[in-house]
Amino acid sequence: MFLKAYRLKSSAALKGSEAKKLRARLELAFPHVPAENLMPAKANVTQLKILTHGGQQSMVYCVDKQPMFFELDGGQLVPTLYTLWSTPDILPYLTTHEGVLPKLSNGADLMLPGVVPLGVGLNMYGHFKKDQLMAVNLTNNSSAIGVGQLARSSDELYMCGGHGVAVKMLHMFGDKLWAHEPSLLQQIPLNKTKPLSGEDFPALGSSDQHRQKNTKSTPSEPTAVSEPLPQAAGPDDLASGAAALSLEEISEPAADTTAVSPDEPTPETLLKNAFLAALKNNGKKLPLPLLTSNFYRLYVVTEAAEQIDLKKTRYKKLSNFLAEMVDQGFIVVREETKGVDKIISVDLEHPELVNFITDVKTGDSSGAAAETPLFHSELKEMYIVSDVTAAFFTKMNYKRGEGIPVGQVKKIVREYVSKHGLADPQTKLVRPDAVLLELCGNRQGTLSEITSIITSKMEHSYQMCSGKDTSGKPQIQMSLATRSGNKKVTLVSNIEAYGIIMAELIKLCKQGAAASTSIVKLPHQKHEQLQVQGNQIRFIYTLLTETYKVPPKCILGLELAKDGKKKRK
Repeated sequence: MFLKAYRLKSSAALKGSEAKKLRARLELAFPHVPAENLMPAKANVTQLKILTHGGQQSMVYCVDKQPMFFELDGGQLVPTLYTLWSTPDILPYLTTHEGVLPKLSNGADLMLPGVVPLGVGLNMYGHFKKDQLMAVNLTNNSSAIGVGQLARSSDELYMCGGHGVAVKMLHMFGDKLWAHEPSLLQQIPLNKTKPLSGEDFPALGSSDQHRQKNTKSTPSEPTAVSEPLPQAAGPDDLASGAAALSLEEISEPAADTTAVSPDEPTPETLLKNAFLAALKNNGKKLPLPLLTSNFYRLYVVTEAAEQIDLKKTRYKKLSNFLAEMVDQGFIVVREETKGVDKIISVDLEHPELVNFITDVKTGDSSGAAAETPLFHSELKEMYIVSDVTAAFFTKMNYKRGEGIPVGQVKKIVREYVSKHGLADPQTKLVRPDAVLLELCGNRQGTLSEITSIITSKMEHSYQMCSGKDTSGKPQIQMSLATRSGNKKVTLVSNIEAYGIIMAELIKLCKQGAAASTSIVKLPHQKHEQLQVQGNQIRFIYTLLTETYKVPPKCILGLELAKDGKKKRK
């Protein structure tokens, strides 16, 4: 509902009598929570009338500038995430797996395969009515990450056999309502739940899943059952179709005997997910019959989250993998001539393919500009420095409670090991010093093993970030070129590396410089190049530094700016 930017039509402070009426509505809607907890008597309450990107009118009620409630059609009041974080028991909860969060943040609904059962039999999804408001939290954090309405009643959800939409999401962590007041933004509070062993719960989609008998408390259901499963693949990609994790990402067994981090998918999982994504995104457009080599090169490789090396999988060859996919009924392959195989048909109704959640394709620039006016947003996976690991990270200038990106933890461990000379030059094993002894015990291990032990003792979380981080990014290069008629144009490269949306930048250039502006795609270049008519070096520099807050040291070419003073003859 608030995934894309909404338009503010009016804003007005509520009078005392209007605030009392709103407080009475809250008491009627949420009788189990004192109204004073939801709206303090002396708080400044503002009513915002907005028009969502989908054309739906709504009212948002802000308490001291922070959005706390919004209205649905019919006048139903819905608490925002800030209300759920301050008053967790205002709504009942459904729990999902942490790998589902990036998919929900991208606009997907919560699907049944991603829901952790609350019980067994008819109690599997509690006792709730259709369209009842539900909060959604994660297996490793009881704080809410979204709120929505039940797509069906609990009994109907049970009869669906684990397929279909469970919760129609209305408001999510990271959407525009969450970011309404930039000065009051909050990340998801860490309320870690009690970890359970993976043996207690089968993989999603397995028949044993419906026979769970373990229980777990949630803010609204003290006797609710939960689960966690082995952690799913990292959330590098976002998806828009539905919100459940694919069954392969969670339950496919590892075929390699080498140690794999819980956060990393196996090569077989990467390959099959790319295969399913290729069928999901391109199944109806495949020019069948299609050479198997072309299918792999043009469709499977481009859908892979990471680079695929067939030799590191148990299949070793493409033909072996496709043969297994044929046995599972996804495709039909025919041998045209010796050594030449073609895919002649694809089963797009295969249950596993139907339930697979693929990644969102990047839309056009105008659509991106509608989402965020200046910067792209990104959901980053983080590890939080805990009390146990604080002694180690303090030596590397990280404070207790500070978030560290997942990919950065191993670099920090490597730097620490190198700085203190703990690596054995012969065995390449790390010899623990006094600090590492507290974390890893008196045992030697590889750098990956030490990193895995350290991360297992850290809190896992997510953080919504804008594209303003400039560390490790190429500098923006401004230059001048001459076109036909001896006309000068300004060329600017590497802008997108800073998360800046090109469509919005073009609009600002046209308005501010009154000059023709366009995008030029260069061969063999990942990013696009901005082209502005005339010598606009100084204008571009000012726009980037003042509006987009790009550090001046990250911009090259200011010396080419013209004086601005015309010399009289």
